[in-house]
Amino acid sequence: MQKIFDFDKYPYKAGHRNVDTSIESANFTNKHLKRISKIVLVELGKVFPKGLTGSEIANQCNRSILSVRPRTTELKIQGLIIDTEKRRKNENGQSEIIYRLRDLCVISDYGIKLKEIYKK
Repeated sequence: MQKIFDFDKYPYKAGHRNVDTSIESANFTNKHLKRISKIVLVELGKVFPKGLTGSEIANQCNRSILSVRPRTTELKIQGLIIDTEKRRKNENGQSEIIYRLRDLCVISDYGIKLKEIYKK
């Protein structure tokens, strides 16, 4: 049986808790979701096959951890990135999951050209 994807629902759209402020935030995020997800994938592509934590991704692309960390969860649920089952301490001394791309094909499947990754 083939899996049916509903691209209008989480994890393909930002989630919310059915509270007005959460819904408003999700609607705002959805306008930028693909771009932020692409940024996460590009940063992970730069270090492939190694991985990065959400904080490391946020720091490297100068984004808020609050916009990056939910994208890592969504991309993991979509099967594009994986939890390496390794952890690294962040700047606050808390352990964070180290994520990595499932494989480098994810980049091209998402419409990212490899030269975008290695242009720096």
